[in-house]
Amino acid sequence: MVRFTMFSGHEGPVGPGRDIYVTVFAGSELRRPPFAALVARARQQGGDQKTPYYTFLTLFGGTDLTWPTLAEECVALRDALAARTITLEDWDRALGRLGDDGGLRVHALTLFAGFDANAVPSEDKELEDLALHRHFGHLPEPAVEALLPAVGQKGVFRLAAVRQAVVAALGRADQPRAC
Repeated sequence: MVRFTMFSGHEGPVGPGRDIYVTVFAGSELRRPPFAALVARARQQGGDQKTPYYTFLTLFGGTDLTWPTLAEECVALRDALAARTITLEDWDRALGRLGDDGGLRVHALTLFAGFDANAVPSEDKELEDLALHRHFGHLPEPAVEALLPAVGQKGVFRLAAVRQAVVAALGRADQPRAC
């Protein structure tokens, strides 16, 4: 599917893959899918490790492809484990093969513009999201403590902290549904 942004701005999640994003005289801030969703997709495809790819054409504008917040990644992993769509072994295997692309293949053509395929949420956004999920009981304190050092990090370090937070949270008998 081709998605156009012209003379304005767009913020939202990327599609399921093989999409083409055209940004002209505009700005786009797109959110990557959680890594757990990418792992589940690969598992559903019978172990086919082909990652979805995206094509970006940015002219006279800017496009940022931003990681989900740590809290979003944590909740996505917890939910995927609870639904049994992935296992921690699937997560670890995928994490071991993770490259600089963060699980997404990106093809980009940028002219007189800016493009960032590996942006992370701001520190304020990360801390606000962690506090919000902690307040509503989605994240117990051990999970938050495991995630704090990963604020501002990318790739394997970020996702390893998410795994550590989920394992710490699941180890708590008094809060089995918390992240």
